[in-house]
Formats: sequence, C-alpha cells, structure tokens
Amino acid sequence: MGLRTDPVVIAGLAAVGAPVLAAALVAGLTIQDHDSASASPSTAAAASGSATPAPESSPPPPTTAAPNPVGFQPDSFTFATADEGWVLGRTFPCTSANCRTLQHTTDGGQTWKQLSLPAPLRDSTAANLVSLTFTDRHNGWITVDDQLYSTHDGGAAWHPVDVGLRSFGKHWTLSFSSDAVHVTGMGSDNKAVVMMSSPLDSETWSTTSTGAFTTGGGPVPSPVFTAAGERSWLVIDNRGVTGSRLVGDTWAQWTPPCGHNGPASWHAITESRLVALCGRTGSYEDEPATSHLMTSRDGGVTFTETGQVWPSIPRSSTLIAADTTHLVAAIDNQLLTSSDGGTTWTSTYTAPDPEAKISQGEFVSATTGFVVIGKGSHDDPSTLLTTQDSGRTWEPVVVP
Repeated sequence: MGLRTDPVVIAGLAAVGAPVLAAALVAGLTIQDHDSASASPSTAAAASGSATPAPESSPPPPTTAAPNPVGFQPDSFTFATADEGWVLGRTFPCTSANCRTLQHTTDGGQTWKQLSLPAPLRDSTAANLVSLTFTDRHNGWITVDDQLYSTHDGGAAWHPVDVGLRSFGKHWTLSFSSDAVHVTGMGSDNKAVVMMSSPLDSETWSTTSTGAFTTGGGPVPSPVFTAAGERSWLVIDNRGVTGSRLVGDTWAQWTPPCGHNGPASWHAITESRLVALCGRTGSYEDEPATSHLMTSRDGGVTFTETGQVWPSIPRSSTLIAADTTHLVAAIDNQLLTSSDGGTTWTSTYTAPDPEAKISQGEFVSATTGFVVIGKGSHDDPSTLLTTQDSGRTWEPVVVP
C-alpha cells in the first residue's frame, strides 16, 4: 500500500553498501539477468514505438451526487487489506476546536467506527497538508501541518515522531518499503538528500546523508524515494528533473521519461513494470503537450509510449494502478480508466464541481479502489469514492 522506500540500508532492497545518490531521478536496480550493462546511460530512456492517436472528446460520463457539505469530510484514507481501512477527515461545519476525526472500517467501508485522536491532531483544520498511511493493522502514520505522528496499536494511541523534521522545512516526504518507514528531505545546503528510516513496528530511527547531486533550476528541491521489491527510485523535482541509475554499486547517469519537466505522476506496479503520466506543463518544452503514458518493463532502463491519455494534463494529475492492465488517471475533476495497460482510455467519472481535484487514489485489490476528491481546503466539502470493478464505475462512500 502506498509508496515503498528506504535509506542507505534499504529494508526490502538488496544491500548495496553506502552508494552516493547522484542527480535527481534515481532508478535503483539490483543487477539481475534482464538488467545488463548493455543499455548505455545516454540512451537508457529513449522512447520507442508509435504514438496512439489522442482520444476524441466524448460526452462526460454521469456524475454522482455532489458531496454533502455537512458532516464528515474525508481528507486521506489508507487500507491495510481490502477489508480493513482508515479515513482521516473533518467535521464540517466546525463549531469547536476539535474538528478532525479518524474513522475505522473492518468490512471494506460498509460500517465505520470513530477512533480517538490526540489534541494536536483533533485541532488541525488543514486539508491539503494531511496524509494517512497504515502498512498493516497495527502500524500507521499521520502527517498534518508538517508534523508526523505514529501508532503501533492500530490507531488506539498516537505519538509525535521527533526526527528533526524542522531541518527540512516543509519539503519532506514520507514513504515505505516492505519493513521500514522513511522520511526523505534535503540537507541544509540543498545539495544532498537526507533519508531517515525506522522499522515499521518501532521508533528506532537512523539517518543517512547522500552525496552531492546536480539540481534543476528551482530554489527548493523536493525528493521522493520509492521502492518496489528489490528496486528503488528517487525523484527530485526542482523545476525540472534529471536522473541516474544504479548499476552494481555505481550510479550511472540516466535520462528519465517525460523530458525535463518529468512525469506528472508515476507508479511502480512491480519492481519491473513502471508507468509514467507525461505531458505536464513546466519550464521546458521538450515533451509533447498532449498527455501520454510511458511504460517500462525493465525497472526503468527503457520506456516506450503506450498510449495518449487526454488532450492536456495539469501538474496535479495522479496515476493509480490496480495491476499492469487496469489503470486510472485522475486529471482535474475527471477519472479516466484503461483496461488494456494504458493503450486506450475512457472517462468514467466527472465531479460535479469543475474546480474539484482528486487528491489521493489507491487500489486495495485488483478490483477495489478508492479516491478522495475535493478542493483541498478545510472550508470546502470532499468525497470518498470507491470502485468495485477496476475503475469502470464509481460510487460515493458514506462515512458517518
């Protein structure tokens, strides 16, 4: 569930000593038979294959009812299994300081039970700076207002995590590998990625600072570290992205997909199959403006264009994968679904509010998935939607 990441001693990854992380988008590959050194760094990510014609505009699909502006408003959700999940949200309108609540389900969202939260979490009104993740039924994390909290008893008690997050300012990310949690941010000089990690079931944190790397043209690099199986990737967005690839114990320069603007969203479905949503606007014009899907079957060594998704794509788009065949792209207030690995796409949901955005999405099984849609403000309502058919249809989830 969610991103899988790690620091120098990467839990769930093959041991690679203490390599220096160079540049900005990193595909960390354990050397295996299919990942030979024959792919030169200069051509590693060259796109091949012919482009699929852009989908024609079609009548928008039926919309569900507008979100209820009164009552529980979801901000973030997480599922440890297809049945057991949690939703963090707000009561609205809020007439007291205790506005935020945590709901728990053990039957796939049919019924919910409210869990307690400590005062700092209850009092927070932020909507767009909130995230909730459980890696199993015991261990979970909440980020809100640039603070981190953890639980190791299924949400019965939450405790602040003090790992020096203030040194990162607001530019740090939380992600997970198979058996560890990781906080990734920039060092004080903005020239090295610092990763702190701990086993999932404890608060035993270790810190690793990487070597220097070449940044883009922005003032504040923002790193995200991801792992799948025995492979890992580091994305640093700094008004443009560059990259390198791990070959043995050495980082080799690597050109990622989507040009210098980088992907609007990407997903590691497995350690070999990666999908990236390209075509977002940015400072560079080396990619087509039409959004298109790029697919890698070798862990990021090479990418080919799979299909075109939509005429244009905003920077806030999200790519969600049920498996290698069933994909969902959240673009503005629409959900687009593909059942052929991204070759063709169909619009399957349009939010009633054209200003709404899908802020989070995840599949919890091959057929069941959820998304949160709203404006990202504590003054506006939001909705939790679910699909039971791999994204072909969507319905609202009622959370009391």
